[in-house]
Amino acid sequence: MRRLGLICCIAVVLGYVALPRRALARQGGQASQTAGQTIGIAESHFKKGEDAYLAGQYDLARREFDDAVDSILVSDLDVRASQELKIYYRTLIEKINHYQIAAIEQKDGGFSEQRHEPSPLDRIASLSDADLEEVADAETELGRAGLNFQFKTAPAVKQFVSYFAHGRGREVMDAGFRRSVRYRDLARKIFKEESVPTDLVWLAQIESGWNPYALSWASARGIWQFVPSTGMRFGLSQNYWVDERSDPEKSTRAAAKYLKWLGTRYHGNWELALAAYNSGEGTVDSAIARSGSRDFWQLRTGFLPQETRNYVPAILAVMTIAKNPDKYGFEIPPPYRGRYGTQLVAKQTDLRSLAKKMGVSYSSLLDLNPSLQRGVTPPGRHLLRVPTAEAEADPSEPQPQTN
Repeated sequence: MRRLGLICCIAVVLGYVALPRRALARQGGQASQTAGQTIGIAESHFKKGEDAYLAGQYDLARREFDDAVDSILVSDLDVRASQELKIYYRTLIEKINHYQIAAIEQKDGGFSEQRHEPSPLDRIASLSDADLEEVADAETELGRAGLNFQFKTAPAVKQFVSYFAHGRGREVMDAGFRRSVRYRDLARKIFKEESVPTDLVWLAQIESGWNPYALSWASARGIWQFVPSTGMRFGLSQNYWVDERSDPEKSTRAAAKYLKWLGTRYHGNWELALAAYNSGEGTVDSAIARSGSRDFWQLRTGFLPQETRNYVPAILAVMTIAKNPDKYGFEIPPPYRGRYGTQLVAKQTDLRSLAKKMGVSYSSLLDLNPSLQRGVTPPGRHLLRVPTAEAEADPSEPQPQTN
């Protein structure tokens, strides 16, 4: 369906969360803390980060924001079990995320981040068997991944598990796990509704790092990296004002439908379906015709593009790690899906003006509506996502609906 490219790897701090185990030691000594004490430590880091941000010290701000969220997640308290901590955690990551979006709007680039950075696929596509063998760890064991679809535990999968767990790919994994918190529950829900194996949501880890702003040089866009033609094929509108490939919910629905179609086309062979998701069904069909085989591992050498050769085992490795993160030394933060309301605007509206009128930040409206390409709604009526507490109760318009 597309190709290498650039993704927006902004560290949307809904994701500034899990650290690898080797980094957790510096946060030790919190096992006996109460929720209130943990919140106090996190708030102290957040205030330091906020002060640093306002002083233009973005790298320091980013580190303090990291530590604010990490101080919660490395404690022995379950965020989901403590209502107090759950509410604070949600508020904290919303505040940090708004600073992140606002920083991106700055001409100097904000938190030393750019909208488009090299995609994980760029590095993965260039890896040779020799490169993977160099990082292979003889002690890495796959065991039973427990995925909800069948695949072969080929040597290349083990090599990529080692690459992500012990090699240069670890940073990619950590960043993806952090950013997954906002969308993975939504993805699982939609994949389940579309009868697609829910473990396949981890495609987003390699495709975009779970970022709706991801944009490749080949014009693939969004969390699921749809190129324009495939996006239109699965009902995603694209025009001067709106690009629904960046709409998290609509694009996820389209990705699930496309994967379901590919799964049917290849009779439940998800290795072939994944290969086709990456390089297109025409490429895979041609490889099958030339090789006479429908086994991905036989097609892998000599019949498929280098990127696709690495893409499938890399995805399977990500899924294997995500299924057993502790086994490979990772921490996956609990999922989080921000609540919002919807409000119908009757005519084309500038988000900056609307944000000022509503008393909310422009960045918060932008963050909730990533499909809007120009900072304004399209001409005519448009259903806009707004911060739930701020949705206006105007009797002449539909009332905000919580999601």
